Amino acid sequence: MGRRRMGRTVIKWYLHTQLDLEKEGISMSQYMRVLWAMFYKFLGAGLVFVTAVMTANYVGPAGRGFLSSMTANLAMYSPVVGSFSEYIPYGINKRKQQPSEVFTTVLYYCFVFVLILFAAALLATPFFWHDLINLVPSKAMTWWIAGMIGPFALFHVCVTRLILGLNELEWLNRLNTLQSLLAIPLFFLALTLPDEQNEKVVWAMFAWLASYVVTASISAVVAVKKGKVSLVPKPVQDLRTEIFKYGNQLAGSRLLTQLNYRVDYFFVLYMISVEAAGIYSVAVTVADMLLFVSMSLLQVVVTRVSALEEKDSSLLTARTFRHTVVILLFSLIFFYLVMPSVIILAFKEDFATALTPFYILLPGVAMLGLAQVLTNFFTNQLGQPKVLIRLEMISIFTNIILSFLFFGVFHMGAEGMALAKTSGFAIIFLIAIIYFCRATGYPFWKMFVLQEDEIQQYKNLFGKVTGKLRGK
Repeated sequence: MGRRRMGRTVIKWYLHTQLDLEKEGISMSQYMRVLWAMFYKFLGAGLVFVTAVMTANYVGPAGRGFLSSMTANLAMYSPVVGSFSEYIPYGINKRKQQPSEVFTTVLYYCFVFVLILFAAALLATPFFWHDLINLVPSKAMTWWIAGMIGPFALFHVCVTRLILGLNELEWLNRLNTLQSLLAIPLFFLALTLPDEQNEKVVWAMFAWLASYVVTASISAVVAVKKGKVSLVPKPVQDLRTEIFKYGNQLAGSRLLTQLNYRVDYFFVLYMISVEAAGIYSVAVTVADMLLFVSMSLLQVVVTRVSALEEKDSSLLTARTFRHTVVILLFSLIFFYLVMPSVIILAFKEDFATALTPFYILLPGVAMLGLAQVLTNFFTNQLGQPKVLIRLEMISIFTNIILSFLFFGVFHMGAEGMALAKTSGFAIIFLIAIIYFCRATGYPFWKMFVLQEDEIQQYKNLFGKVTGKLRGK
């Protein structure tokens, strides 16, 4: 009888909550999508974490430093060129354009720019030939391998934007975890070869390249089967000017975003040492797992933010922001209590000094996740990527100045870089929320206060969970 009553209670809760949400234009299926998105995001974070543990234990801090540099270098230019791909969900949902026409036009611009970088990497190959033959890693080689990966990574990004624009979130989740999933067995093969440590690092670089080649191939099949698009980069005359303008505006923002996000790592790499960068990368990798929480919520609503009218979109953004605050708060507590022990157990004593930067980075990453909820509104609803450029310029200026101050004057080392990064993210967060409130007229205080229906939803959820536990 107790279980029957609990079942009836759950059904009533489900129906009541669904009706309330449908009044807001949000179906219960979207809340299930949030749960699935969070599952896939944490799966992706787990795969990245496993890769980090593998590389750290097999090649040590120095090897980890080279491999982290490789990913940081790709992150510097791939999103910049890939900024054109951000038009795909915007064009499909906000501008109501044909997905096939948007995709082929975006693909044209992306490949024009990325092939230039790919050609430059090919021309630079003779300069690394001796190191490649002898399997000797170097900082310059990490830039070269990133250039070789570029076309494959960029095509994969374009396909994920297409799938997002079509609101095929299940397929989007699969594609987002694909490269990380493929990288693990390839890394394992490279790192377990009976070679010297430096040689294993170079083999791991080629394993990373191979993972992107396979990922791009699978993405091509998904684009044709699910997206019903052509893979031939062919610009549509009516869209060329608009997409080119949008991409150029967003490219500056993307460059500043990546520079702002990576400048601390590059300071550690080039001003301290490769070993220090390898240790610092562990702190960054684990702290970044917190971003997967906010990204999972944002992923579910991003298409609705661009498709709804501006007022409804602003209300949805504010609601998403509040839910993200709640989830990030509990996640922060969990990370501070649990992850330090995980770092010591997984990465061993060689990486123990990563703990202090990790503690400093966590609140900054949380504020960045909240800011991204708001900046998504500026880009996909208002179509104002210039707002992001201004935010990033202010943040990166603060980041660089504080990095030199903490490192050069106070001699704080990697901890100073982490503090500068968190300060920069705090500035982005504050300006983003102020601008959002001014642009929409939404009360500032209301952004941080759960509404009555939201509180009731959490009460119902808590009651459901405790009821199930008591029933057992």
